[in-house]
Amino acid sequence: MAKNSLITDSPSRNNQAPDNSAPEDITGDNSDRTGHHPPKPPLITGRQCRAARAMLQWSREELSERSGVHYITLCNFELGHCTLKPGSARLLRLTFITSGVMLIDDDSGGPGVCLAMPVG
Repeated sequence: MAKNSLITDSPSRNNQAPDNSAPEDITGDNSDRTGHHPPKPPLITGRQCRAARAMLQWSREELSERSGVHYITLCNFELGHCTLKPGSARLLRLTFITSGVMLIDDDSGGPGVCLAMPVG
């Protein structure tokens, strides 16, 4: 004769109430409990792009050639008519950084640019 085993719906073996609270965030995810994320600041703003280009004395054509971002896209971005796809924003940011321009993030008192090393 087989013993009857007790089957319960409780996930706990110690007769404790189940923990229905949300799991602690250990992933570094900044979302709230509803899954919404605060907006991320852009990798580069149109004003930063225009200012960095001016510091380097580059035309839009030159920046387009150096970065691989289309000239018309640069025009529209700098004038505030569009946002960039993340890949294009990364290309611009990398182009400026490798050319000696530091991009100052929004959390440092507002977005800006400065020269990291003399242009020569």
